[in-house]
Amino acid sequence: MALTIRPEHSLVVLADLEKLNEIFLNLLSNSLKFTAEQGKISIEIAEKENLGEVSIIDTGMGIAPEDLPKVFKKFEQFNRAPMPEVKGTGLGLAITKELVELHGGKIQVQSELGKGTKFTFTIPKEKK
Repeated sequence: MALTIRPEHSLVVLADLEKLNEIFLNLLSNSLKFTAEQGKISIEIAEKENLGEVSIIDTGMGIAPEDLPKVFKKFEQFNRAPMPEVKGTGLGLAITKELVELHGGKIQVQSELGKGTKFTFTIPKEKK
Protein backbone atom coordinates (compact mmCIF):
# COMPACT_ATOMS: atom_id res chain seq x y z
CA MET A 1 0.00 0.00 0.00
CA ALA A 2 1.33 3.44 -0.91
CA LEU A 3 0.54 6.56 1.15
CA THR A 4 1.17 10.01 -0.31
CA ILE A 5 0.76 13.32 1.51
CA ARG A 6 0.55 16.56 -0.51
CA PRO A 7 1.73 19.20 0.05
CA GLU A 8 4.53 18.65 2.50
CA HIS A 9 3.94 21.91 4.40
CA SER A 10 1.76 22.46 7.43
CA LEU A 11 -1.60 24.17 7.74
CA VAL A 12 -2.81 25.77 10.97
CA VAL A 13 -6.51 25.36 11.74
CA LEU A 14 -8.74 26.07 14.75
CA ALA A 15 -9.44 22.56 16.03
CA ASP A 16 -9.47 20.33 19.07
CA LEU A 17 -6.44 18.08 18.50
CA GLU A 18 -8.11 14.94 19.86
CA LYS A 19 -11.18 15.48 17.70
CA LEU A 20 -9.06 16.22 14.64
CA ASN A 21 -7.12 13.01 15.27
CA GLU A 22 -10.42 11.12 15.47
CA ILE A 23 -11.52 12.56 12.11
CA PHE A 24 -8.26 11.42 10.48
CA LEU A 25 -8.36 8.02 12.21
CA ASN A 26 -11.91 7.30 11.04
CA LEU A 27 -11.30 8.37 7.43
CA LEU A 28 -7.94 6.64 7.11
CA SER A 29 -9.15 3.42 8.73
CA ASN A 30 -12.04 3.27 6.23
CA SER A 31 -9.63 3.77 3.36
CA LEU A 32 -7.38 1.03 4.72
CA LYS A 33 -10.31 -1.39 5.19
CA PHE A 34 -11.58 -1.01 1.64
CA THR A 35 -8.35 -0.59 -0.34
CA ALA A 36 -6.43 -3.63 -1.52
CA GLU A 37 -2.81 -4.09 -0.48
CA GLN A 38 -1.58 -2.92 -3.89
CA GLY A 39 -3.80 0.18 -3.73
CA LYS A 40 -2.99 3.80 -2.92
CA ILE A 41 -4.17 6.27 -0.31
CA SER A 42 -3.40 9.97 -0.66
CA ILE A 43 -3.88 12.87 1.72
CA GLU A 44 -4.11 16.30 0.11
CA ILE A 45 -4.07 19.49 2.15
CA ALA A 46 -4.99 22.90 0.74
CA GLU A 47 -5.88 26.38 1.88
CA LYS A 48 -9.25 27.65 0.63
CA GLU A 49 -9.94 31.25 1.70
CA ASN A 50 -10.41 31.04 5.48
CA LEU A 51 -10.55 27.22 5.53
CA GLY A 52 -8.15 24.35 5.61
CA GLU A 53 -9.28 21.62 3.22
CA VAL A 54 -8.21 18.00 3.60
CA SER A 55 -8.95 15.23 1.11
CA ILE A 56 -8.35 11.54 1.74
CA ILE A 57 -8.40 9.69 -1.57
CA ASP A 58 -8.15 5.94 -2.05
CA THR A 59 -8.14 3.51 -4.93
CA GLY A 60 -10.37 1.12 -3.01
CA MET A 61 -13.57 -0.64 -3.95
CA GLY A 62 -15.64 2.55 -4.00
CA ILE A 63 -19.25 3.12 -3.00
CA ALA A 64 -22.28 2.44 -5.17
CA PRO A 65 -24.27 5.57 -6.16
CA GLU A 66 -27.36 4.33 -4.30
CA ASP A 67 -25.31 4.00 -1.08
CA LEU A 68 -23.76 7.50 -1.16
CA PRO A 69 -26.74 9.18 0.60
CA LYS A 70 -26.33 6.69 3.49
CA VAL A 71 -22.59 7.21 4.05
CA PHE A 72 -22.89 9.57 7.04
CA LYS A 73 -25.93 7.89 8.67
CA LYS A 74 -25.53 6.04 11.97
CA PHE A 75 -25.30 2.23 11.82
CA GLU A 76 -25.21 2.12 8.01
CA GLN A 77 -22.93 -0.51 6.55
CA PHE A 78 -22.55 -1.63 2.96
CA ASN A 79 -19.90 -3.06 0.60
CA ARG A 80 -19.48 -6.02 2.96
CA ALA A 81 -19.92 -8.95 0.58
CA PRO A 82 -16.40 -9.08 -0.90
CA MET A 83 -14.75 -8.36 2.47
CA PRO A 84 -16.70 -10.14 5.24
CA GLU A 85 -13.67 -9.95 7.55
CA VAL A 86 -14.06 -6.16 7.75
CA LYS A 87 -15.68 -5.31 11.05
CA GLY A 88 -17.27 -2.08 12.18
CA THR A 89 -20.26 -0.54 13.90
CA GLY A 90 -21.39 1.82 11.16
CA LEU A 91 -20.72 4.80 13.42
CA GLY A 92 -17.30 6.04 12.28
CA LEU A 93 -18.42 8.26 9.39
CA ALA A 94 -21.46 9.57 11.29
CA ILE A 95 -19.17 10.58 14.17
CA THR A 96 -16.67 12.06 11.72
CA LYS A 97 -19.37 14.24 10.15
CA GLU A 98 -20.49 15.47 13.57
CA LEU A 99 -16.91 16.28 14.61
CA VAL A 100 -16.24 18.19 11.40
CA GLU A 101 -19.47 20.17 11.79
CA LEU A 102 -18.72 20.92 15.47
CA HIS A 103 -15.58 22.66 14.21
CA GLY A 104 -17.61 24.76 11.77
CA GLY A 105 -16.55 22.68 8.76
CA LYS A 106 -18.21 20.48 6.17
CA ILE A 107 -17.52 17.02 4.81
CA GLN A 108 -18.43 15.46 1.49
CA VAL A 109 -17.82 12.21 -0.33
CA GLN A 110 -17.26 11.38 -3.99
CA SER A 111 -16.93 7.79 -5.09
CA GLU A 112 -17.06 5.50 -8.06
CA LEU A 113 -17.71 1.81 -7.58
CA GLY A 114 -14.57 -0.18 -8.35
CA LYS A 115 -12.37 2.92 -8.63
CA GLY A 116 -12.15 4.48 -5.18
CA THR A 117 -13.42 7.13 -2.82
CA LYS A 118 -12.55 10.70 -1.91
CA PHE A 119 -13.60 12.27 1.39
CA THR A 120 -13.02 16.02 1.64
CA PHE A 121 -13.52 18.04 4.79
CA THR A 122 -12.93 21.64 5.77
CA ILE A 123 -11.90 23.20 9.08
CA PRO A 124 -11.64 26.96 9.72
CA LYS A 125 -8.07 28.28 9.65
CA GLU A 126 -6.49 30.00 12.59
CA LYS A 127 -7.14 33.72 12.71
CA LYS A 128 -4.02 35.87 12.67
